[in-house]
Amino acid sequence: MKPILLDLWGFKLFAYPLMMGIAWGMGYYGTLNQLEKRKIPTEGFGKLFLGVFISSWVGAKVFFLINSSAGHVHEYTVNTNFWLGGGFVFYGGFIFGVTYILIYCLFFKKFEIKNLYLSLPSFTFAHAIGRVGCFLAGCCYGTQCSLPWAVHLHNQTRHPVQLYEVFSLIVVGFILKKLIEKKEGLWVILNTYVFSYAVIRFVLEYFRGDKVRGTLFFDLSSSQALSLMLIITLLFFNLYRLKSSRA
Repeated sequence: MKPILLDLWGFKLFAYPLMMGIAWGMGYYGTLNQLEKRKIPTEGFGKLFLGVFISSWVGAKVFFLINSSAGHVHEYTVNTNFWLGGGFVFYGGFIFGVTYILIYCLFFKKFEIKNLYLSLPSFTFAHAIGRVGCFLAGCCYGTQCSLPWAVHLHNQTRHPVQLYEVFSLIVVGFILKKLIEKKEGLWVILNTYVFSYAVIRFVLEYFRGDKVRGTLFFDLSSSQALSLMLIITLLFFNLYRLKSSRA
C-alpha cells in the first residue's frame, strides 16, 4: 500500500492521519451544512463536536487496549505515539462518543439531540474516508485470497476488506441521505444506520486477517459480538414497537 503519500526534502505526508483529518472535517462541516440548511440553531454544536472527537478517540484507544493490545497494555498506555497515532477500535469510539452526546444533550441540555440524525450521512461518508486511510496504511487488512481484485499486502494476496467497507458505507450514506430528504423520522434513520453497519461489520469481520484483534465466544471477534448484540437488540425492539402499535 502507500502509507506515505509524499516524501519531499525531509517532509513526509502520512496517508492515515491525512485521511482521518479529512474524515473529521467532512463530519463537522457536513453536519453544520445540514443544520444551517434547515435553519436549526448551531449554538453548542462546536463543543458537542469537540467532545465527541475527544471521547471517541479515547474510547477507540481504550477498546484497542482491551481487545487488541495482545498483553502489551502498559507498553501502549505509556507510549505517546500510540495515543496520537493508529490503533483504533470503531465500536469503542462509537460507545464513548454516544455516551458523551447523551450527557451533553440530555443532562447539560446544550444541544437538541433530536437534530443529530442530520449528522449520520456525513459521518458515514467520513467513516468511509477513514477506511481508505486504513487501506493506504495497510492496517485492518483482509484474509488471503486469489480473487481478481485481491491486493498484495504483508507478503500475501488478500481481500481488500477495507475497500469492501468503504463501498458499503458509501451505499449506507446515500440511503440515509435519501431518508432524510424524504423526511423520515429520527428512529427510522437511526435504526437504519445502526442496523446496517452492524450487519456490514459482522459479515466483513470474516474477511479480516489481522489476528491482533483476538476472538471471543464462538470464535467471534469483539466487533462481531457487539454487532450481533446490536442486531438482536434492534430486532427485539422493533418487534416490540410493532406489537405495541397494533395493540
